[in-house]
Amino acid sequence: MGKPFESDRYPNTGYSMKDTSPEVNAIMYERLMALSGEERIMMGFSMIASAKEMILSSLPKDLPEAERKKMLFERLYGEKMPDELYLKLQKAP
Repeated sequence: MGKPFESDRYPNTGYSMKDTSPEVNAIMYERLMALSGEERIMMGFSMIASAKEMILSSLPKDLPEAERKKMLFERLYGEKMPDELYLKLQKAP
């Protein structure tokens, strides 16, 4: 059997960045945890909005709206959009 592998998570942070020292990782974690819950959720909303913007900007501009939404869904969630949802998108005004 192969050797057991080392965990990639730094203790007490939940972060798993290999390119950052444990000391800097701890500082980042402390600063993030010092934010209010509202500030952290707003960061999350901002990140998903940015991800959507990047994905949509990478798609061909001439796609029908339903197809753009389908491709966005599949890239965000990593799985095929359910057929019944796609059919609803196609029928939407």
